[in-house]
Formats: sequence, C-alpha cells, structure tokens
Amino acid sequence: MREKLPELRRERRFHWQTDLLLESVRRLTFANWILAYIDPDQLAKAGFFYLQTSDHVQCVFCQGIVGFWDPGDVPEIEHHKHFPRCVFVQGVATGNVPLSIPADDTGRVYRLLEDYHHFKITSTRPTIKPPNSSYAIVGLATIQIFDIVSDLEKSDSYGFYSPTDATEIEPGTLAHPQLNTPNARKQTFARWPTDVGVSVDALVEAGFFYCGVSDLVQCFNCGGGLFSWRTGDDPSADHARYYPFCPFIRTKGNSDTTIRSWDDNSPPLPITRPVTLSSEEANLLLAHPIAKRLLAMGLSSASVRGALKTRVEQRGILCQNVTSALELVFDFEENERRMNTSTLVHDTASPQQPPIPPPTQAESGEADERVREEAEVARQQQLRREVEELRREVEEAENRLVCRLCGEARVEVVLQPCSHLHLCATCARPIDTCPTCTSPVRGTLKPIIG
Repeated sequence: MREKLPELRRERRFHWQTDLLLESVRRLTFANWILAYIDPDQLAKAGFFYLQTSDHVQCVFCQGIVGFWDPGDVPEIEHHKHFPRCVFVQGVATGNVPLSIPADDTGRVYRLLEDYHHFKITSTRPTIKPPNSSYAIVGLATIQIFDIVSDLEKSDSYGFYSPTDATEIEPGTLAHPQLNTPNARKQTFARWPTDVGVSVDALVEAGFFYCGVSDLVQCFNCGGGLFSWRTGDDPSADHARYYPFCPFIRTKGNSDTTIRSWDDNSPPLPITRPVTLSSEEANLLLAHPIAKRLLAMGLSSASVRGALKTRVEQRGILCQNVTSALELVFDFEENERRMNTSTLVHDTASPQQPPIPPPTQAESGEADERVREEAEVARQQQLRREVEELRREVEEAENRLVCRLCGEARVEVVLQPCSHLHLCATCARPIDTCPTCTSPVRGTLKPIIG
C-alpha cells in the first residue's frame, strides 16, 4: 500500500453533521488520507468522506462504505458499481454542494451556500434545538451498509437534533445536557476509530463526545465540533482555540491552550455579512435543483422560498433530499397558518378595536368559502404527509430485503449461529464471518416463509 503524506488541515470545525453535504467539507476529512494512488478530490466529488479507518470511505447520501482500493480504481465508478441505488449516483436532486459549479443561477446558488456555510462556521456560534428537545445517539457499525436512518434530517446525519426551530445556544445553556458527565461522553466512544491517535480520555476530558461517524466529535456544552484528529493533538487546546467562548473549556484553560503554536491548525479568516439572507439571495434559492423539483410538484414558490431561507439561516446548508425539503415546506406553511390564526384571534379580542358590525349574508358566504378552502388545503397537505410517510416505510422495508453485499438480490439465507438475515445465497456462500456482527459463520439456513 503506497502511502500519502498528510495535508494541511485548514478548517476542522463543523456545527452539524449535515455539513458533509458540502463537497468542500468532505474533502477536508481526507487530510489524513493514506493512499497516494487514489485522489481524495475525486473521492469527495463522488460523495465520499473519510472514515479515518484504513482506506475506508463512506457516501453521505446512501451510507455505503467502500474500501480496499486498488491502483486505477475510479471513485465514481466504484460508487456506482457497489451502490447503484444511491440517489447521488442516480443523479436525483440532493443537497450536495459541488466545488465545480456551472455558470448559471444553479451555480450561483451553490456558491451562495458555500460562502454562507463558511460564514456560519467562522463567524457564528453553533445552533441547537430548544433545551427540552430529545435526541438519540446512533453509532457507526463496521459493515458495508450499516443500519442508520437513511434520511439525514431525521437525526442530523448520524444522531442528533432535528432541523426545525434551531436557535443559537444561550449563555448558560448546555447544547447536549444528557452528555454533561464524563462517563456519559465516554460511552459514545465505543466504536471510536482505532487508527485515530488521540486518547479517548483526553477527548472526554476536553468535553467532547463521539458523533458516531468518522472522527467527528462535539462539545456537550457549546455544541462546537472538530474532526481530522492526528497523533499529538491536544483536544483541550484545540477546543479552546476553535471555540474560545465555550464556558466549559474556559474553566479548564491553562497556558498550553493559549500560547501553543497553531501548527497546521490555523483556521481561515471569518466572513463579515448579515446573518439573514437578502431578498435577492432568498429568490436565488429557487434555482436550486431541490427547489425546482418542489415547484414542479405544484408547491407555492413563496412557501418554498420561505422554508429554504429559514433552513439555510438556521443550518448554513440545505436539506439532504426532496423528501426532507417537502417536510420543511409543509411545516413552514403550517407555522404560517398558525401565526396568521393567532394574529387574527388577538386582533379580534383586542379591547381597543371598534365594534365590528355583524357580517352581511354575502360576507358570511365568502367567509364560509374561505374556511372550506383552508380546510381542503390542510386536508391535502395531511394526505401528502401520509403518502410520503408510507413511501418511506415501503422504501425502508424494501431496502431491508436487499442483500447487503451485492445490493441487488433479495436476502434469502440466515447465517448461523448469529441468525442475521442480510445476504443472498450467492454472497453468503463464500464468507466465513458475518458482515454485520463479524461472528464466525458455522452454517446457513434458508427460511421457509408461508
């Protein structure tokens, strides 16, 4: 295996795991890439980020893992060969932000998203759900396709807050209060990559917990994240450098965290611009492939623009796919109706309002018609949600019936003694260890259903 010299790490910060939707962020995960004959630029372009384990990379869109690269392998071709059903491979509209952009409005949208994300990372603090929100941690499983939620928006890529109503972390508020103890944080490192030469105890002591993918960690207090760790890194010092406002790390500060050289960790300069998108920038979002798909489905341009603008301002990036964008638009419209209804009720109940004469018969008829129209719109949106939910359930059920190795044939063999039903007969025949749990395979059974 011909090895490659490490690169300058430049930016190491992230606020959300969905930052990996940007090709530029995926490329930064390859600072420690070990193979000289596989171009990390091509890997990031093909949708992959580095798992920091051997030469294994993972697609941010289908979660497929590819490793054991040979000279001459082409990342895009290997991605298509192993995971032909990946939406990114199939060219379906996604939230990917490429580095190579066309010279049109779509290219301008990509440039806006790239610049705005850089602004959020360098110039603002992380945002979180309100403190009463729940979350779940999802670990990384070392198999070819592992069982994490396919929609990044449900769990923020691999495990945390949902995307709506994100707010800047208020002073004195913990970003992840359930992980405020060292023992709770240490439990998240059960599957920490062994190739990363940084002590788990040092990361825990610095306030970090493991996000369950690659070497991404986040602070339980400020929510700030770091990745691309190397042997010799001081987690506490890096935490203090990149997130000096964090109350937790400030209480642990010492001379080393303030005077030690940045080496190759020097971050890029921040950008100065308004946090909110301008009207022109919001209109430009409608040129994004996801927005075009939503408009083609008949959704209101005002709702699509408003939902995507809110999303970008909260996260610095759009959602992963059209389904997630649909939910954002439906939620945006529901919030708008709720606010309009609340405003109408408040105005009607105000004692300063003059007496309102009883409506005429024509006005009553118009009001009834509006109520019926609003009820019909609400019913149609509810039906859309139910249809999308059923579609996702069907897709998830179908994916569970597909062989995890070839990705094409149906599962039909139960491995013994672990009892995993994840492979077709052809793929199960030559293996001696289960690709799901790595248990030795002593035999196989073909279940009889019926």
